[in-house]
Amino acid sequence: MPETVVFSESYVWTFLGQIGIVFIAILVGNVLRTWIPCLRKLYIPSAIIGGFLVLIIKQIPAFGEQIDNATMEIVTYHCLGLGFAAMALKTAKSEKKVSTVKVVESGAIMAGGYLIQAIVGLFISIALSFAGDYFYAAGLILPMGFGQSTGSALSWGSNYEANYGFEGGSTFGLATAAIGFIVGSVIGVIYLNIAMRKGLVKPRRAEAAEKERVIVEDPNEIPNSESVDKMSIQLCFVALAYVLAYGVMRLLALIPIKAIGDLAWGLNFLWTLLCAYLIKLVMSALKKKGAIKRYYTNDHLMDRISGMMFDIMICAGIIAIDIQDVYRNLWMLIAVCGIGTIVTFWYVRKTTKYTYKNYEIESFMTNFGTLTGTLSTGMILLREIDPDYVTPASSNIVLQNFPSIPFLAPLLLTLGFAGSSRTNTFIMLGVYIILFLAYNTFLFRRRIFRKRYADKPEEVWTE
Repeated sequence: MPETVVFSESYVWTFLGQIGIVFIAILVGNVLRTWIPCLRKLYIPSAIIGGFLVLIIKQIPAFGEQIDNATMEIVTYHCLGLGFAAMALKTAKSEKKVSTVKVVESGAIMAGGYLIQAIVGLFISIALSFAGDYFYAAGLILPMGFGQSTGSALSWGSNYEANYGFEGGSTFGLATAAIGFIVGSVIGVIYLNIAMRKGLVKPRRAEAAEKERVIVEDPNEIPNSESVDKMSIQLCFVALAYVLAYGVMRLLALIPIKAIGDLAWGLNFLWTLLCAYLIKLVMSALKKKGAIKRYYTNDHLMDRISGMMFDIMICAGIIAIDIQDVYRNLWMLIAVCGIGTIVTFWYVRKTTKYTYKNYEIESFMTNFGTLTGTLSTGMILLREIDPDYVTPASSNIVLQNFPSIPFLAPLLLTLGFAGSSRTNTFIMLGVYIILFLAYNTFLFRRRIFRKRYADKPEEVWTE
């Protein structure tokens, strides 16, 4: 009995030590970002700087022994779901009213970005699989690492590694996501500076009376003076969403079909997102019926929780990278991420230029940043030219989460099936191409069906 207690206590302290390493890395990364101007100007997040710093130090044997990659991967996986829960639980009272059509189009652009990344990635990985010992469906990690996040890339990379023979799959996913963050920050900033020099865009400022203030506390919310701290209430709701998602995953895992099991654990963020929206709907219904008198969630605090979770996720994900596994798939990583970056840039630039009249550069910044890093990457780039959120770009990119779920469902729900065999990979590549063409037919419908829309004026935003 005492031996069991000692083991348990040792494990707990080991886990806490790994968390401590992540927090210290983020703190040191923030210091370096403050001291080194080029890092600050490129908007590379502190979590990425700190993560790469520890990754470099980890190559020294004495220090590398202190890092537990398995724990870092666990932290990365769960922070993804918790971060999405906090994002979804926001009441979004502060969002601007925007056109429903533009929100749906934003969702289609986001889904099109995922699909073109998947298509390009699969073409590369299939070609390399015939030329060498590479996993044929590895290209599907590109939309997970670029379009989704570190947690999703790790989840599916690990899944392919454990079930379908993708050696180094988890590291490939983590490395892809890390490269995506750098692409979003560096390429986004370079393009922004070029656009400003050419006069394509200039910073927009709202009138002083119109500037949006950060709402830290709404009068209709529960007060801070209650017997339980308001932050504790927010964490309780986030935990509730994740517990419900865990229940959904457990139920799905009971179905004796391997593809369903892959979906159960590989899409923890999606189930968490749906459960969070369900909680929000229930709370809204109770508020309307008068069963509860105040709002229990606070947008400002939910932002802080999701931001913290994503910072931890990014940093831990980079630390968990195994350099030896990177070498194993180095050429495929370079090809997938390099060509994926070029294609993503071209596609987002093309669609945003056509779709968002009078604020195409602002929309490009948000969409490109989100399709390579996270929503926060896109918002950071947007703030450089639209600091007061004068254009609808910020609202479009937030609200597009609703229509993007059904748009993205065919891709997300078939990742396991697509990776299960080379034949299935070819089948799903064809399906993804058809879906990509369908979504872009909708986006470019005015150009394709000019006669039908000849007497319908196109929506143009005016400041």
